[in-house]
Amino acid sequence: MKRFGKRILALLLVLVMAVPLCGLQVFAASTGTVKSKRTFDNYLVIGDSILAGYGLKGMVEDFPYTIDNYFGLTGPEVVEDSAPQLIADAIGAKHTYKMAREFWTAANILRLIDDEYNAELAQPKNYYARFLSEVTYFIGSWMYPGDLEDLRNEAVTEIKNADVITLDLGSNDTFSLALCDPWFRTMYYMYGMEVQPALTYLKNQFSTPTSLQDMIDMVGGYDELVNNLNKNIAIYVKNYDRLIKDIRELNPDCEIYVAGIYNLFGQATPKGSMLQSALETLNLQLIDELKVYYTETSEYRDEITYVDVIDTEVWDSFPMYTPFYYTSFLVQIHPDRVGHQYLANRYIKAMNKNAPKTGEKSK
Repeated sequence: MKRFGKRILALLLVLVMAVPLCGLQVFAASTGTVKSKRTFDNYLVIGDSILAGYGLKGMVEDFPYTIDNYFGLTGPEVVEDSAPQLIADAIGAKHTYKMAREFWTAANILRLIDDEYNAELAQPKNYYARFLSEVTYFIGSWMYPGDLEDLRNEAVTEIKNADVITLDLGSNDTFSLALCDPWFRTMYYMYGMEVQPALTYLKNQFSTPTSLQDMIDMVGGYDELVNNLNKNIAIYVKNYDRLIKDIRELNPDCEIYVAGIYNLFGQATPKGSMLQSALETLNLQLIDELKVYYTETSEYRDEITYVDVIDTEVWDSFPMYTPFYYTSFLVQIHPDRVGHQYLANRYIKAMNKNAPKTGEKSK
């Protein structure tokens, strides 16, 4: 597959950076929700921070760059004004269940429903993959004690009962993981299951980065970043196929809507700068390649409906070459209110296109 990239920060970076609380004006106007032609009783949300609604909590009016918004994970509740809440209202869902959390990957979902996958992660060759999922589970469980246990107890039942599923994964699985690899590898070797020393792993490059370029340099430069991306993509598409397979075995009849990835760096400034252009190009390649995989290459392409969300609006940000852009990035990469409205509308339009023909019954 081609080489690509998308999201560049994780919670670990926020812990070592100051959060800008002023200097940026943010405003988003509502565009209204598309009318749904269909109703679904049981709606299941599967995904990462995007469908979890990260970036919509702890705001001061429409200003997202607050301490509460940075560190306020969403937990099990459906966040107000998020795409899942707008979709649930539009389709008249009687029951909505959110299986979307910050930092999650396809592996996190698989661990909830696939016993064979869990057994594979117990093998020594897969310890690092297991470690990555444990880290993200820990973050959420620390904020919401008991949440993970509830998810494990309820996930299979919720999938079996779902009439419609919206799924948004892939960002964390690919570019985020590739760029944050130095932190995760160091944590793994120092504190993980093998408890190996990490003193030489980073080749004396481990220091607090102050820009996106520093992040790229810390993983060994652009070429090494691309190599990591390719490895992560190969893992992700296998996990994605396995997840769709598991869902279909549990529920052969529900409708599954899989969102692509949006143009994260299209709104970044200065437009046309070397960094902006390079990152947007990688991002657009990722969008195209995953779309081809979901709709043409995957064995399970006929089991899902692809939803193109490339034009999702994200929060306004500072120019890319300023420290404020770097420190605001974790929130900035997420959809603003208009972005969530757009996501909801794209899903609803896809559902409307799949409406039963005359004489057929809708779910």
